[in-house]
Amino acid sequence: MRTLTFHPIRKATTLPIRQPARPYRHDNLSAIRAHIAKWSDSLAPFPRLAYIRTMRPVRLITTALLTVCLSSCSSDQTTDEPVIPKGAIEQRDGFTIVWLHGTPYEMGYQHGTLLREQLREAAQVVLNEGLFKILKNAAKIAKLDEVALANSYPWLLEECKGMVKAVDDPDFQMFECVLINFGDVAVEFLNYGMPQFEDIAPGCSQVVATGSATSDGSLYHARVLDWYAVDFVVNNPVIFVRQPKDGIPHLFVGFPGNLSSYQGMNAEGIVVASNEVNPRDTTVNDLTGRSHVQMVVEILTHASSLDEARTIVKTSNHMSLETLVVSDGKQKTAEVFELAPAQVGVRPLKDDVVYATNHFVESNTADLDAEKPNKSTYLRWDRLTQLVTKDGAESKWGKLNPETLIAVMRDRVNPETGQPVPDDIVDNGESLATNGALYQVVFAPETLSLWVAAGKIPVPSQPFVGFNLGELLHREGYSTPATLP
Repeated sequence: MRTLTFHPIRKATTLPIRQPARPYRHDNLSAIRAHIAKWSDSLAPFPRLAYIRTMRPVRLITTALLTVCLSSCSSDQTTDEPVIPKGAIEQRDGFTIVWLHGTPYEMGYQHGTLLREQLREAAQVVLNEGLFKILKNAAKIAKLDEVALANSYPWLLEECKGMVKAVDDPDFQMFECVLINFGDVAVEFLNYGMPQFEDIAPGCSQVVATGSATSDGSLYHARVLDWYAVDFVVNNPVIFVRQPKDGIPHLFVGFPGNLSSYQGMNAEGIVVASNEVNPRDTTVNDLTGRSHVQMVVEILTHASSLDEARTIVKTSNHMSLETLVVSDGKQKTAEVFELAPAQVGVRPLKDDVVYATNHFVESNTADLDAEKPNKSTYLRWDRLTQLVTKDGAESKWGKLNPETLIAVMRDRVNPETGQPVPDDIVDNGESLATNGALYQVVFAPETLSLWVAAGKIPVPSQPFVGFNLGELLHREGYSTPATLP
């Protein structure tokens, strides 16, 4: 039984859409510096504020601008805005499906309206629960909100503004929204060298197969997202169907508050998913650039081919280390992008297959990741080599399809011992299925179909529920595929 709910149209009050900034002129900057210097001198009688007078002018300017930005994000304005278009929400087979459309601000407002209660719950998770509380406090100390605000895509900031306005909760403001959607960079920056974060080890595995590697010549893209130990995310799987005003319709699998995607597919048959990679040391990261989970949505919104996705990847600045796997259903091709601030490594299909875990293998990037990453990434890599390559010891090459790729993602064999991991173990890092899977997805971009396992632990044991982007966009000629047990 499906329950479809349309939220009533309502008026929103919020700050005006920010106009594009004009470049600084030297005389304007000098005037600003002079004004700040005069203001700083006026603080002399107040010893408790003396530290402000020691700040460099550029730092003062940045602080002032951020103060204005953050205060404007939370200000109470009474001017009526135009009516926000309504979104829609449906419950289907254990998943929440949310339809969003319009400008970034409008989509954020719809998201916040339709999932308001879940987002308020998420705010309490971030505020009070274990690791998230530590992360949030550490992020504040490290001023990661400043880094995130300065480096996020403009559309992400606008969506956050709309969402924050709709949620209307003092514990869910721009800081929380932006930090959640800057997570790949935040975790990497906070994790490296901080013992209390050693448990945040990167997970995730991906395989793309096509042509002679598959049973019918079609392209399939399988993806495991690991890090199951977040109850709120596990219990609230959401399929977001997004129709941006100036972009390509697309979907991604995520959770309430998720504006940046870890995996998704667009209506042009492009699939993108990300795998985290640990850096060799902090010198290989950069304080300017893009969040890669935000970049996933940028690609889904603007790329209609692998060539266009590659252009976005190669012309962007990168803050941290990440692997993006992009497949193109129309062209039946795919590439793995190994991303770092200094280099981008590219791995194409070999024998119609390409795969990735959590370490770099290309010659120009291999020395940038951790010298000794977690052992799990190598175990999963070795097992994929056995299962999907043409000459693999237990290869399914030539027979790969949604069913066999699901079997690959459910595989529990430790390639070193050749023995299966016991059924009662969910997360020991020794196999593809026991690295704490949060979502498992198979995409078939030629038909815009996908199958998703999520919602209960262990995720690999759950049925793979079928969805179709064409059907979700109400296009003729598309239908929902059957659930695969």
